[in-house]
Amino acid sequence: AIGLEMGNYTTANYRWFDLIVPRAHANVSSLKMCFKRLRFKLDDVDTTDPSLDNDNVDFDLGEVTLSSTGTYLGEVVIPAGTYKRIEFDLESDCVSGNSLELTNDNGSYTSNERITIKFSGLFEANVDGTLNLGVQTILNQLNNHNGAVSLKQSAEAASGDL
Repeated sequence: AIGLEMGNYTTANYRWFDLIVPRAHANVSSLKMCFKRLRFKLDDVDTTDPSLDNDNVDFDLGEVTLSSTGTYLGEVVIPAGTYKRIEFDLESDCVSGNSLELTNDNGSYTSNERITIKFSGLFEANVDGTLNLGVQTILNQLNNHNGAVSLKQSAEAASGDL
């Protein structure tokens, strides 16, 4: 079985140049995801309707609050192989009725749309272990969300790392 863990992240959005010229930034203070299913992709082919994808693995965790120190999600059993991408479908099946809830310095935002979160890279599944999913790029994107585009667009605009 493969354990899945959302890796640690920082919400600090600073660069060394900010010490000289500060810039406006927002920090994620709360992030909740409603997990429905996941896919381990052997190739980079997208399916028009993710719910019909042959690579689906039911992963109905429900609502999970992500922690900046990392969040263990659970275990799945998958066939041995080299995988290029993992996708999570977030749906509104949780008690809150939201697929994604975000609070950052710009405000609080929710979505009830199906949102697909992607993690790209190479992952060899041949022994039991824990796969740490790098979420920093996704968090950087959500740090900047201000409601100008949908939360779905912001969340799907970046992918994490394997």
